[in-house]
Amino acid sequence: MKILLATFWGLPHVGGVDLYIRQLKLGLEQHGHQVDILCRYPDGSGYSILNKRRHLPRKSIYSLVESKIKTYFKESLSGLDPIIQDAEMEQYCYELGAAYLGVDSYDLIHAQDVISARALFRIKRPQTALVTTIHGHLAGEWFLSLLRQGDLENPERKERLWQYAVLREQLGLNSADAATLPTQWMKRMLAHEFAIPMDKLTVVPNGIDIRGFTEQLHGGSDMHSSSGKKVIICPARFDVIKGHKYLIRALAKLRRERDDWVCWLVGSGGLEFNLRELVKLHGIEADVAFLGTRRDVPALLKQSDIFVLPSLQDNHPYAVMEAQVAGKAVIVSDAGGMPEMVAHGETGLVFPVGNDEQLYQYLRSLLSDEQLRHHLSSQARHVSNERWSLEVMMSRMDAVYEMALAASRHQEWSS
Repeated sequence: MKILLATFWGLPHVGGVDLYIRQLKLGLEQHGHQVDILCRYPDGSGYSILNKRRHLPRKSIYSLVESKIKTYFKESLSGLDPIIQDAEMEQYCYELGAAYLGVDSYDLIHAQDVISARALFRIKRPQTALVTTIHGHLAGEWFLSLLRQGDLENPERKERLWQYAVLREQLGLNSADAATLPTQWMKRMLAHEFAIPMDKLTVVPNGIDIRGFTEQLHGGSDMHSSSGKKVIICPARFDVIKGHKYLIRALAKLRRERDDWVCWLVGSGGLEFNLRELVKLHGIEADVAFLGTRRDVPALLKQSDIFVLPSLQDNHPYAVMEAQVAGKAVIVSDAGGMPEMVAHGETGLVFPVGNDEQLYQYLRSLLSDEQLRHHLSSQARHVSNERWSLEVMMSRMDAVYEMALAASRHQEWSS
């Protein structure tokens, strides 16, 4: 088949969606499919079909979209919130950009978010199947970003924007012939919060090319722990939802009783200054290293002893999968789908979201109890080699594609 993987987000990008698309493309090509990728530029200034080297600057279509949409909003939707207008404008620009770049030659389009799903549904051929994968709680994250910007002080406006966020989720999911998500937690949430029929949603856990990742583990790095101390690693972008402040609080408690560890924070983001200040406040600057965005994360992971992800919200993070494949003792919060990935006491330890005291106790236990650390490490490696394999993911995705193709054929015959 000829398949288009599409996302509204910019690529390349450091994050789970980028990694998922690359892994999915690899698996599909190994199965003999021809695969293209449609995305925005990383800075949002244009649109591209990456491997075809086809590009379209956003400025070349924005004025056309703006004049049409603003006229429509003025005549038909007077008083529409400016935030909604801007969001709709960006979706229509993406839609027109995708139409210009061309999506008519594909047998199946696999959208990676509800925005691209809705846009491509409107311009694709009727016989082209459409699958949507949900990687995270877009409505919740979008709404949280508005709250942080201070745009939602009016309760009525707050309610209108939330209803818009819900409608966008519903339209994107209901546009697809089939929808997948990596966790049961996300399936329950979509069914409960957005009234999506359960039978439309198929759980397909993420997978990785384990052989390729194992080779990366043995790659070189210019970062080494020469002190002989145990290495605690947390690879995550510096964002509120990743919960770094709870890790830093736990580390401050740990430092009061032992100094046989160092912590590597791998990533970047707008919260970095605040986190550095928090580290200084707790007096642990010598124990916590900010490594920035790195290309050698697997090699850093290989050198580490304990992996921590203290997220406040997460779905099915690749970082946890990679840590388990690398055979590391894993500590995660019970946010989102992570308890489905880590069996407490068997393949890792799970603490309640935001509970830095419990996180401290688990760090203390793993540093003190080598037998426990090795047990969790070996169990994680054993289970993950099968559970997170790319082949397992692709066999499940093949079934979803067949379901979507059958649904699109039925719709074509019915019309």
